[in-house]
Amino acid sequence: MVQALHSSLETGTPVWRRGLCPLIMAGDPDLDCTQALLERCIALGVPMVELCLPFRNAFTDGETLQKAHARGLHDEASLEDYFDLIASVSDRIRVVLLADSSHTLRPHGLNRVLQGAARAGAAGVLPHGLPPRMAVPFHAAAMAAGLAVVGTIYANARVETRQAVLQRATAFIYLVTSYGRSGGAADPEALQNQIEALRSHTDLPVALGFGLRTPENVAQAFAAGCDIAIVGSAISGEIEAALAAGEDPVRRAGDFIGALQDRCPR
Repeated sequence: MVQALHSSLETGTPVWRRGLCPLIMAGDPDLDCTQALLERCIALGVPMVELCLPFRNAFTDGETLQKAHARGLHDEASLEDYFDLIASVSDRIRVVLLADSSHTLRPHGLNRVLQGAARAGAAGVLPHGLPPRMAVPFHAAAMAAGLAVVGTIYANARVETRQAVLQRATAFIYLVTSYGRSGGAADPEALQNQIEALRSHTDLPVALGFGLRTPENVAQAFAAGCDIAIVGSAISGEIEAALAAGEDPVRRAGDFIGALQDRCPR
């Protein structure tokens, strides 16, 4: 079996302890708001976040996240700005960096992105849109940088695809509830058998995402046996709604994350 990564913060807390993982779009609607929302997550006791660097042509995302990408790109930050953001919180919360291959990894270079993220204190990395031919170089660069890699497995993935992901992942396994765009509905209970099957092949934690939209969905995901519940589109939706209503997006999105956190195991 693949062994889970067990490095820790100064407090001794395991890196990938069970809990909520909000997906937060960097720069939506600006980096100050992102900073404030990360601080709110820390205050709520959220153990980890998936920080998405916005990118163009996010065809695997639904309309809500596509709008979040667009807002994040409006005043597109530099790579160093993102690293500074990670460094400001990485000693208090685990940060998984989501970086797109075409928009970030390839233009800036694997080594620059991964080593910069590691120096900033990121705990792991989740590549998006990585061509199969780049899988080996990417994982070699991540290993050299000391970054754990999140392995993504779709619920309908072929056996050989699953095996390849399980062999390379070192952080946790992200089980995507359905193939298609983010923001759809999910039935976590229907995935219980798949979660159990993954556990027979790996000791890595299993995360569930793509379709968890409500506090009840989060509770159902943990009841189905997952270790980590990833919520993304619904959080971006709260930011969008707050902006449309002239409300504080950090307060509204933070309150929603608080409601999600309340349904997580203690």
